[in-house]
Amino acid sequence: MFVEELKRVFRRPRNLIILGLIALVPILLGLVVRFASHGGPRGGGGPAFFAEITQNAVFLPLAALASMETLILPLAASIIAGDSVAGDAANGSLRYLLVRRVSRARTIHAKIVAALVYTLALSLMIAVVGLFAGSILFPHHQVVTLSGVSISFLHGVGEALLAALVVGASIFSVTMVGIAVSTFTSSSLAATSIAVTVAIASEVLDAIPQLERIRPILLSNYWSAFINIFRTPVLAGPIYKDLLEQLGWMAVFYLLAVFNFSQRDITA
Repeated sequence: MFVEELKRVFRRPRNLIILGLIALVPILLGLVVRFASHGGPRGGGGPAFFAEITQNAVFLPLAALASMETLILPLAASIIAGDSVAGDAANGSLRYLLVRRVSRARTIHAKIVAALVYTLALSLMIAVVGLFAGSILFPHHQVVTLSGVSISFLHGVGEALLAALVVGASIFSVTMVGIAVSTFTSSSLAATSIAVTVAIASEVLDAIPQLERIRPILLSNYWSAFINIFRTPVLAGPIYKDLLEQLGWMAVFYLLAVFNFSQRDITA
């Protein structure tokens, strides 16, 4: 069941197109910085790692992750999550799926796992393509971390891939919101819209100084924590807080998704 759901998610043309478009972003970012910035953005503003792109290939995927984590990745994850149940309900396949000799719990768990794996695949795609494009466009020698310590290029590659995993896990809460909402509706667009709205609302509230007390519970509050992987030594505190926060949000919407799916009327 789990393997079948993974195959279905990764073979769907729309999902493959999303992965392809996601992969284009670090390539386009690298080309713009390499050929249109007249010496690069060093010393300028922009997302984290943006000023260091021209110094080492490792920083291209990191800058791409920082740029895409706040909107593009949540949107892509929401599209898949919102379609996980609602899409099957809309095309009628959910009714036939639920009458098979497979428990509803196993069915919803397969959909959850597939959506979370796809979310990780999105961030890893950015890292892998970014590293490949960065190695072609920019130097790939020793990496100077944010703490001013030099590490080997391979060590930097490993940390970039780890950063991608952390970023992917940071979007899990948005994915779970989309899945939970998807169990209540047959409209993929509605489920996707609600999940994206939750993510954007979290970011808006996070930016209001007067709401500082509630920031620790906002799902986007620690989204930039992956930056601390590139400190020497690694500042793990914010990363742990981010992952624990995601687990909290995931637990709430996981229970909601499982409960509602177990009660769903297959004749509706």
